[in-house]
Amino acid sequence: MRRPTTTMATSDEDRQTIEAILKGETDRYSELVKKYQRFVYYMALRMLRNSEDADEVTQKAFLKAYRALGGFRFESSFKTWLTTIALNLCRSEWMRTKRETVELPPNLADPGDEARREQEDAEHHKAYLGKLLERLPPRQREVVTLRIYQELPFKEIATLLKSNETAVKVNFHHAMVSLKEWTRKRRDEI
Repeated sequence: MRRPTTTMATSDEDRQTIEAILKGETDRYSELVKKYQRFVYYMALRMLRNSEDADEVTQKAFLKAYRALGGFRFESSFKTWLTTIALNLCRSEWMRTKRETVELPPNLADPGDEARREQEDAEHHKAYLGKLLERLPPRQREVVTLRIYQELPFKEIATLLKSNETAVKVNFHHAMVSLKEWTRKRRDEI
């Protein structure tokens, strides 16, 4: 189910919360954390594929946003601004560690245990898709993650990536072509 397209402006609720924080009601920042924490965490998890790293990026993103809140100019939504911060932290973390993937062992499930075999197949498929995403150039990987997993509209992705909507759509298209081709080749090998 697709979420409705969000506006790019900061909501009145977020604006009031931010203004209150800037006036000294710093405990109100927890309202923004509660509202956006899951979104940022899952975006980071999709990008980094490691829950500990995603948790660390989420914490750093909220801390960095808090420290820079005085510079927030309400030109975009708070969510977009926060996601940009988190995305930049993900890029830094990914570049720092250059994620290494681990090969999964062959399916060792008992042939009679259908449910267990299906779960292992699903986990193997998920790991395979993650490996395919890692093969994409960084910009394409970011666009796919934000579009498919975070369900953001192309316009908001363009804002986050400081690009234009057409370029984002082109990156998404090229990523999908590559993913389909790699998947087709694997299917042909089986």
